[in-house]
Amino acid sequence: MPRVYVCRRASRPPEIRGDLSDPVWAEAPWTEDFADIEGLDRPAPAHRTRAKLLWDDDALYVAARLEEPHVWATLTRHDSMIFQDNDFELFLDPDADNHLYLEWEINALGTTWDLLMGTPYRDGGPPISGFELHGIVSKVAVHGTLNDPGDTDE
Repeated sequence: MPRVYVCRRASRPPEIRGDLSDPVWAEAPWTEDFADIEGLDRPAPAHRTRAKLLWDDDALYVAARLEEPHVWATLTRHDSMIFQDNDFELFLDPDADNHLYLEWEINALGTTWDLLMGTPYRDGGPPISGFELHGIVSKVAVHGTLNDPGDTDE
């Protein structure tokens, strides 16, 4: 059975600060913990990731909490393959057919990659990186020390 998340309408747009301190986020339930992109047959991720989503007539709002004891990010160029860093990835596939879907990623430095996928990677699909999402507002908050394996981050 597919996972379902009911995205609630926001009473007002949340302030985008990289955290969940704006009280409007209390209107959104947490998603289930994220699973491996390859499916539920893969082992559960070692660290918890979950998100909250809201919408209004102007936007989709997404806030995520990624637990990682050693946050690492080095890529600073837009449209870099930032999945090589710790990152958050959002996939939007309105007709749920796993073809022609939008992928948006952000790493701990705030570097983003927006792309289209005609077919999934597993089916040999190449990323279409020339695609640009306009109007994206994003912020990142790191609770710990970026790129320091000597301490423990949240």
